[in-house]
Amino acid sequence: MQDKVSLKNRFAGEVLQFLPYRIKHSLMQTDTNILTDLEEIRLRSGKPAMLHYRGTDGFLHENGRVLGRPSNMLVSAEELADTVYKFCENSWYAYQDDISKGFITIRGGHRIGIVGTPVIKDGLVINMRDISSVNIRFAREVIGCGERTVNYLINGSRDIYNTLIISPPGLGKTTLLRDIVRCLSEGFGFFSGVKIGVVDERGEIAACYKGYPQNDLGSRTDVINGIHKKVGMEILLRSMSPCVIALDEMGSPEDVSAVMQVINAGIRIIGTVHGYDIRAVKMRRGFYELFEDKAFERFIIISVDTKLQYCVKVLDGDGNVLDVEYQSGRKHPYNSKFNNGGLCVFPAAYRTGGMHTGNSGISDGT
Repeated sequence: MQDKVSLKNRFAGEVLQFLPYRIKHSLMQTDTNILTDLEEIRLRSGKPAMLHYRGTDGFLHENGRVLGRPSNMLVSAEELADTVYKFCENSWYAYQDDISKGFITIRGGHRIGIVGTPVIKDGLVINMRDISSVNIRFAREVIGCGERTVNYLINGSRDIYNTLIISPPGLGKTTLLRDIVRCLSEGFGFFSGVKIGVVDERGEIAACYKGYPQNDLGSRTDVINGIHKKVGMEILLRSMSPCVIALDEMGSPEDVSAVMQVINAGIRIIGTVHGYDIRAVKMRRGFYELFEDKAFERFIIISVDTKLQYCVKVLDGDGNVLDVEYQSGRKHPYNSKFNNGGLCVFPAAYRTGGMHTGNSGISDGT
């Protein structure tokens, strides 16, 4: 029970204090089991507050009830604007660049998505006015979820294989990438650890708040935040001399071209991409050349079945299966620990099928 109380207090200190009073008051009365599984709070102008948890949506009612039908607790445009202003620490100007990108990151690594009417100048978004929706997306850091997988990515005591993590949206590829980076940076067993540069274009890997990563990426990791992947990789190569560069959600041909240049320079790559399998990713524009050149020596494929059993499969560059790890059970996250000041609101998992058993797991969100 104490862990539940601690989580609720952390939740209140990092997020609830910024919300409209009516919403805050109701949430403080909401079932703690719902709060500990909470992934998002969505506030829309003229609509009721919506909570996303356990893979489903519910609307917040008075006295903290969460029901499938909409409530009459409608959020006003003034409340939305005031909420964003508070998240910006009472300074629109200080966060203007972040707002123009559609999100800001607050203490604890939580991400606040913002949409409304963009203010355009010279073809570029420079601000956002008439805020219509706010999405509060909670930080999820699962320390230890990559400790099994990372053993198949190392090549000797100071080198790794170029690795691509493939997963549909929402199955935890960023969570897995984050913990793999931590493991490789710190070192483990006979692996001594390497210098890693992280290009965190959308702030989802390190979740930097005022320059300080809210997530644990290890002692040998340097982060460049809020910059296009190609430019970020170039800056890291010039300034930080990394052995490995990690990046999330490769997508454009420009991303792929930049990754190829990094690999040709002798730097190792760990990246992620949306997809269901290797064949589907290979057919995308720009990726075909990477596969033809056998740029990646390891593939990690994350999938889930209709029973919500998660599968993390590791393959070599030729498609041979090296390891398969399954997850089938769930625990409430109040049995987990807080990590590095972040709010761990994702349920940990049991490992089954003759695999590693423990309390850590891959989140079903990024």
